[in-house]
Formats: sequence, C-alpha cells, structure tokens
Amino acid sequence: MDYKIAKRMNCILNNDKMCDPQRVCEILKEEIKPVLENYLSIKNDVNIRFKKENNRNIFFLEIEADRIKPFGYIPY
Repeated sequence: MDYKIAKRMNCILNNDKMCDPQRVCEILKEEIKPVLENYLSIKNDVNIRFKKENNRNIFFLEIEADRIKPFGYIPY
C-alpha cells in the first residue's frame, strides 16, 4: 500500500514540476551556470526562457560572456 502512495506522490511531484515552466527554468539555470563557468567568463546572469509551441517545449539560453576560457592543447 505504501508503495502505491509513494509512486503516486512521485508522479504528482513530477507533473507539478513540468507544469511550472518558470520553475523548470530556474532549476536549469542553477544546474547549467556552474558548467558554463568552466568554459566562459560570464559577464551577467544566465537567462533561460521557455516557450510552448506545437506541443513542444522550447528553451532559450542567453549568456553574455567577456571571453571564452582557454582550453590549452586539444588533439584532433
């Protein structure tokens, strides 16, 4: 019985997360920003926008960077 309740609660929480695109954008921003900072010197805050179009979820990522950090030697 408990398993069914836990499974249902997990389903509800996942649905709530996807029904709030603004919250998804906030979470993505928190997750993506540290990765981007490994490659770029970010000038301003990362901006993530969301749009629903023809049953598709489209996210836009905007970053203003002062420079791309050097990678050193990368072999082909």
